[in-house]
This record gives sequence, structure tokens and C-alpha cells, in this order.
Amino acid sequence: MSKKPFLKANLKSDPEQEKQLIRQALGEPVPREAILKDIRADESSAEIFRSFSETDRERVLAYLSGEKTLQILYDKFFQKILNPEMYPERLQSLLSAVFGQKVEIVKTLSREGMMITEAGSQVVMDIIVRLQSGALVTVEMQRIGYLFPGERSSCYLADMIMRQYGMIKEQTREAGGEFSYRDMKPVHLLVIMDKSPEEFIKAAPEYIHRRVTSYDSKVEVKTLENVVYISLDTFRKRAHNKINTDLDAWLAFFTAEEPKEVLELIRSRPEFLSMYQDIAEFRKKPSEVIGMFSEALRIMDRNTTKYMIDELKRKAEEAEQKLAEAEQKAEQRVEEAEQTEYKKLISKVCRKLQEGKDDERIADELVEEIDDIRRITAVAGKMGPDYDVERIYEALNGIS
Repeated sequence: MSKKPFLKANLKSDPEQEKQLIRQALGEPVPREAILKDIRADESSAEIFRSFSETDRERVLAYLSGEKTLQILYDKFFQKILNPEMYPERLQSLLSAVFGQKVEIVKTLSREGMMITEAGSQVVMDIIVRLQSGALVTVEMQRIGYLFPGERSSCYLADMIMRQYGMIKEQTREAGGEFSYRDMKPVHLLVIMDKSPEEFIKAAPEYIHRRVTSYDSKVEVKTLENVVYISLDTFRKRAHNKINTDLDAWLAFFTAEEPKEVLELIRSRPEFLSMYQDIAEFRKKPSEVIGMFSEALRIMDRNTTKYMIDELKRKAEEAEQKLAEAEQKAEQRVEEAEQTEYKKLISKVCRKLQEGKDDERIADELVEEIDDIRRITAVAGKMGPDYDVERIYEALNGIS
């Protein structure tokens, strides 16, 4: 699958030319029978392949035969295609499209020293780079968006800021200078989610979410934290996503699998052809593709299970809180009803006292316990002849 020069398309649609262009992108087609024969020849791969669902087996076969491509939501795809050391221009193009200005990567940073680490990660890609401006950028691709995205991003950004703070202090010290907060540069977190959490689903059809910080006084104070979330699932559901901008092109690249979608993208943006050819290179090793696909499904299943458990816990906690609030309101209503009834009884007792009746007669006429009546008259008798019901109630209940 050697990479051929880009076959420029005419403005008019030419079916034969389109076939050639698709072959350049997806590679030469291979009969499915030949693919299945190769898979069966490797007992381990065959066993894994048989464990896939019918839908997943079809996706793998369509890719290996050159009928379709695969989304690049697999670690090895990302490591190959968006490696900032091998192809810095690709990641620069993505970041420029997202931030709306040309950026240049000068260094890829190690995650060593970062405080936040996550086992069983839902993250396909996690790259930290420093731009020519000095700003730090972390790019994440998440198969399943994390719960509590705002809280997590705040911790992540704080971690990046403190990392930069330490780096600048050390550099200043070595240069014999004095640290100044003026030297601190912006930090950016770009989170691309294949499956978005509930907060972002509710915001559909919007699929790009940029945090904006402002003050009610309209004072302009520079802050360092910047975060952008992109919901690929929402973008994917939009009908007729036209490629008008570089960002449209990148999102189409992240979501396209059908030849028609691939064709539209590379006709509009020829630079994506080489990326599809990089993806197609993996077709040479079916066992590696099956292993990669299996690992991705295993992680997806584990993370989906964790996600569902976390969701159930969250919903259970919300239901428990709502139940507690409902019980509290019910208790308040019962208490208020009891207070109302007791005040009515006090009012009746006071009217009987105004009529000159004694405790025994009052208890008999109101059909109440004599001790309850005596308790009321002991307090009310001192407040005649007006008998203020509220004051009597407060005195009976020790309310000052």
C-alpha cells in the first residue's frame, strides 16, 4: 500500500476517478474470503474474532477488505497519525482549527510530574505540548466522556498551571532572575469526546463548548485557564455536516467511516489523504488489528460498566436526596397541621373560659382529656380576658 500522489478531482463527479481516489485512501480492496482465511490461520486471532458481536465482526471485515475505514479512536491509530514529534503539522492544524488562530508546537512534554493519573482510562489520546507563545495545551480524546467534567477539568487545569509555575520558577532561578507572575502563560485543555456525558447531550445541537470567564462588574482580569469540549456524538447526529472550515474537516475525519464521507473530506481537504493512508497501513496486519479492536472493546466495556455504575450511584444519590427532602417536607406539613389543630383547641378553650366554665366542663364539652385542658387553662388563665392564642401557644411550647 504505497502512498500515491493525490489524484486531483475534477469539479464534475467522475465515478471512475472517485473509485481511484477511494482506493488511494483506503488501499487496494481484498476479497473477504482471503481476509477470513488469514484470520483462521492464526488460532488466537480467530478465537478473538469469533468473540466479537456480528456488528463488530462486520466493521473489522469492512476495514480489512478496504470497503470502509475505521474511526481513529484506537490508541495505535492516534499514536501513528497525531504523533506531535513525527507529524507536528497535523496537531498544529487541529489546534489552529479549534482555537481559531495559527499555532506552532515547539515541544512535546512528558506527563511525568503531573499529579493527576487515572487507571483504566477512557482516554485514547493524552498529549501535552508547549506552543511558541509559551502556552501549554493538553489534548484528550475520550471514548466515553467522564462524569463531573467541570470538576475534573478544573483539577486538570490547576495541575497544568502548577506544573508551569514550577518550570518557570526553576528556569528563573537558574538564570539568576526573579520570578514574576507576568511570565505565566495560558493553559488550554481540549477534550474531544466520542460519547458525551449528560451535560453536553442536553446542549445539543451545539457540539463545541468553549468556557468563557467574565465578571458581573465587566472588569477585565486575565485568567490562565481555558477549556474546550467537543462532542463528536452530537456532531455525528447533525444532518448534512458540510465541510466549510478546517474544524469541520477535522471533526469529519474523527467521525467518518463510510467511503462517501471519506471521499467528500479528501476532495475538500487533500491533506487528509495521507492520514487515511496511515490508517490503511494497519490492514497489512489483520491479527494486530483484531487485537487492537479487542483491547478497545475490552476497555470500552470496562469503562461503560464503570460509567453505568457511576451513573446509577449518582441517580441513586439524587433519588435519596429527593426522598429525604420529600420526607422532610412531609414532616413539616404534619407538624404544621398539628400546630394548626392545637391552636384551634386553644381558641376553643379560651372561648369556654370567657363563658366562665371550669376545666371539667370544658373537657366534657370538647371531648378532650382533662389533663390536656388543665395544661392549657393553667397558661391561658393568666392571659385573660383577651386570651391571645399565639402567645398562649408560644408559652405552652416554651417559645420565647
